[in-house]
Amino acid sequence: MSERDERDVSVVGRGAQVEGSLVTTGSLWIAGRIKGEISVEGQVTVAPDSEVEADIKAGSINLAGRVNGNLIAPGSVELPAQSQVKGDVRAKSVSVHGAVEGNVVAEHKVELGPAARLQGDVTCTALVIAEGAVFQGRSIMAKTPSA
Repeated sequence: MSERDERDVSVVGRGAQVEGSLVTTGSLWIAGRIKGEISVEGQVTVAPDSEVEADIKAGSINLAGRVNGNLIAPGSVELPAQSQVKGDVRAKSVSVHGAVEGNVVAEHKVELGPAARLQGDVTCTALVIAEGAVFQGRSIMAKTPSA
């Protein structure tokens, strides 16, 4: 995280509920519930037990909670084992160790860890599927993934 991102962190704490658009030039840490739209220049971190009903656009995303919406990042998207996403994911690289119901498009690599469950198509330049991962969909290998 850059020095600016470390100073400019907005927090939606446990028990907090936000409805509407949330926009920040820094980073965002979510431990509560959000319904609406999220647009962040830095990193979005969604803590376990958090619930988000929103499209998330951010520099990078680390999601350990539940999201019903699309994830868009020019950087990386990290989805640990407890993550649940119902929506499409688009990023430079995507690492899935949780559950995704939607299509995944990455400029570079998509990695499915041993506990990953992905129901949807994957478009990328490199695909790594660990033993134990469940993938139901099509794999489209492209030099430059398109919409």
